[in-house]
Amino acid sequence: MLLLAACATTRPNVSGEGPRIAREPQYNSGTSRPYTVRGKTYYPRIPDAGHTETGIASWYGGESPNASTADGEYFSPDAITAAHKTFPLPSIAEVTNLDNGKTIRVRVNDRGPFVEGRVMDLSRGAAKALGVYTSGTARVRITWLGPAERLGPAPVYAAAPSQAADDNQRYIVQVGAYSQRDNAQRAQDRLADARIDTRDSLYIVYTGPFKGAAAAERRRQEAISAGFTGAILVHDD
Repeated sequence: MLLLAACATTRPNVSGEGPRIAREPQYNSGTSRPYTVRGKTYYPRIPDAGHTETGIASWYGGESPNASTADGEYFSPDAITAAHKTFPLPSIAEVTNLDNGKTIRVRVNDRGPFVEGRVMDLSRGAAKALGVYTSGTARVRITWLGPAERLGPAPVYAAAPSQAADDNQRYIVQVGAYSQRDNAQRAQDRLADARIDTRDSLYIVYTGPFKGAAAAERRRQEAISAGFTGAILVHDD
């Protein structure tokens, strides 16, 4: 809710406004490991403050492939957020639209875009603020500023396992949560052992259950490699 309240407007955030840089890094360790999508392996890293990249940014919105971002935060299409392939999560970046000169600060909390030649995926809200919504893509300069303050986890229908999980505990791998069954069906079709459950008006795509966190984590990594970068473990109560 904090994220939604802070980003309810799509007014452009000029340099110096927007999400704050955290005094101490609070990166999500689960998003720091190398991962593979569509046969290509990516290696997350912490760049030097002020590190810049230029390239093409696109935007993603509507219904996300997951109800949560890669670092477990709730995905809101109208929030001022973005996805990057290797920046630590969550972090803050300044993005300048080189086609119109607009500059905003975004909260980087997701992975992507996995399209050749693109350097960042903007949320729908960020795309509107930056003037990319209508064009779909734009030439941008990205400046990494530092770590972001952590927010609460995504609202999932079961609690994530603790690090001291009992090996006898059963888990499922939640691949995604969708408001439309057709989208859930497309996700299910991409994973041979996936099933669909309905919870709170959402269609939950999952695999399992698995006995022990280790076995479930192996399947989660396979789901991430298949493109479901927000896959998470939840208790099978």
